Amino acid sequence: MAAFGVSPRARLAGGAGQDAQAPVISTMTGVYSAAQATRGEDTYMSICVSCHPRGTYTTPGFKATWTGRPLSELFDLVKEKMPKNDPGSLTPGEYVQAVAYLLKINDVPAGEGELPPDSEALKKIRIEMPAQ
Repeated sequence: MAAFGVSPRARLAGGAGQDAQAPVISTMTGVYSAAQATRGEDTYMSICVSCHPRGTYTTPGFKATWTGRPLSELFDLVKEKMPKNDPGSLTPGEYVQAVAYLLKINDVPAGEGELPPDSEALKKIRIEMPAQ
């Protein structure tokens, strides 16, 4: 099976200057599972929603900020800065589940595999979101 449960056809060609052995995968190819996003929703609703109400992460500004960037950047930001009163207090698995939930609420399709809680692996995934 291909990395992250994504078939080789779903991989996007890497850009100039990227390692040919490290293809870039789009979030639109189903890089997280529905179950992972559900666990992320539980985390979001129990920890994040008090500071970040629903809808905060589905705005055009959020999409413009993150589209085209490596998923590792979003994961690392959340992992290093949240929750605001106790940054870094969740497990890597909880952080990646929250990221999966953010993808879900932006209508990024789920797949069969789960996102790994690993920044290096997430560097190979480019954030893309459906057009509105």
